[in-house]
Amino acid sequence: MDAVREQAPGVPLDRVEAALTVSEELASCADELIGQFVAEARQAGCSWTEIGQRIGVSKQAARQRFADTRQRRAPETFTLSAAAGDCLQAARREAAADRAAEVGTHHQLIGLFHAGVAAAVLQDLGLRATAVRAAARELFPRGGPGLPGGLLQESAAAREVMRRAAALAQRAGRGEVDTEHLLAALALDPGSRARRVLSHLGVSITTMKKALESYVGPGKERRRKRAAGDVACSFCGKSQKQVKKLVASPGGHGGPGVSICDECIELCHEIVTEEIATDAGAGQRPEIRLHSASTPR
Repeated sequence: MDAVREQAPGVPLDRVEAALTVSEELASCADELIGQFVAEARQAGCSWTEIGQRIGVSKQAARQRFADTRQRRAPETFTLSAAAGDCLQAARREAAADRAAEVGTHHQLIGLFHAGVAAAVLQDLGLRATAVRAAARELFPRGGPGLPGGLLQESAAAREVMRRAAALAQRAGRGEVDTEHLLAALALDPGSRARRVLSHLGVSITTMKKALESYVGPGKERRRKRAAGDVACSFCGKSQKQVKKLVASPGGHGGPGVSICDECIELCHEIVTEEIATDAGAGQRPEIRLHSASTPR
C-alpha cells in the first residue's frame, strides 16, 4: 500500500492503476516464494506427493514446477542473442553520448529501440527513441567529460537488469537472453531509471507486460521453425543446444522417432523411485505422464 501511494500520491484512479501494477510485480515473485518453502519441505523429507496435495496439483506437476530451485536462480553466465548484444552496444553508445560515467538502465532502454522484439513492442506502445532520450536527459542531466563507450561499465542497477533478464530467459526455457527479456526486466524494476522514464512518458506498465507476456511468460517460449535435421526433446520441447544430452530413437513404422533429454530422463527416474517407494505396499505399478512438447501443458 505504501508503494502504491508513493507511485500515485494524487488522483485516486491513478492509485488503482498503480495498485494493479504493484500486484503484478508481487505475483511475478510468487513462484520464487513458494519454491523456497517447497525446497525446505523437500529437505525435511516431504515427498512430491505430499507437496502436490498441499498445493492442489499432482505430484508430477509440483515436481516439474518447483524441482531443483537452484537451477531456477539466474545463471552467473549466459548467452546473449545477436539482437540483444547489438542493443547493449547501442546502450553503451548512448551512455558515451551522455558523457556518463557508467551505462544506466535508461541507456539500456534507449538501446532496445535498436533491434528485436523489444523494439517492436516499444513502437507498438507509441514510443520513439527520440522521446525516450529526451525524457531521460530531462530527468537525468548529462554528466562531465565521460568515458569512451568501449570503456564504460554497467551500473549496479543495469547489471541487475541483465541478471533478471537471464532468469526470465531461463524460466521460459530459452537458451539465450533476448531483447524481450531485457525489456521485461527493465519494466519489472519500479526503482530503476528506465522505469522512471517510462512513467514520466505516461507508459502503462501493465499494458507493456501484457504485450511481453507471450514472449517471456513461464512455458511460453516462442515456437520457431526448426531446420531440417534439428532434434528436440519430445516431452519438454528443448533443443539439443538447451540440454546436456538428447537421446533419439529411430522412427518406427514410417513415423518419426521420439527423443528425450537428460533432464526428462532424470525426472522420470525420480518419479519412478518415489512411486515405487509409495505404491509398493499397495502392489500398484507406477504410471509416468510427461507432457509432450506438441500438446498443451
